[in-house]
Amino acid sequence: MLPRPDIRVRNLSMRWRCVLLGGGAALPCTAFSYWRTGSEVSLGAVAVGGLLTGYLLARSNVETGRAGLHVGIVGGLPLLWALLDTYAVTAGFTEPAWFKLAGGVLLVGAAVAGFGIAALAGEVGVRAGAWLADALDHRRDSVTTS
Repeated sequence: MLPRPDIRVRNLSMRWRCVLLGGGAALPCTAFSYWRTGSEVSLGAVAVGGLLTGYLLARSNVETGRAGLHVGIVGGLPLLWALLDTYAVTAGFTEPAWFKLAGGVLLVGAAVAGFGIAALAGEVGVRAGAWLADALDHRRDSVTTS
């Protein structure tokens, strides 16, 4: 007989399944937004992916801790495309070494800020999704008891 996995392991795998579902749903939308404009990455899809993730996790009674951060990172991966495009354009410039160093530091800062904003959008979505699942569950309970 196979041993049953610990409840924490099952909850962790459920959390990652939901995170990959929500972040994976946001990923093509985020990539399309950058491909369409060539200069902007829209993170609205990350918030919607977070909403889906939060709803699914709350309905499954799984803790939503750090799920928004993970959704933001997965859904915000097209930020790397935008940063690589920026690097490709600026790498061909002829300027002093200190200027290239400053540009590299700013590029890393932009990556950290971009993924931070994506994580914030994912967290807002997860919290809204958990609230929505809780509100709909209360509504369903009040209808069934009447």
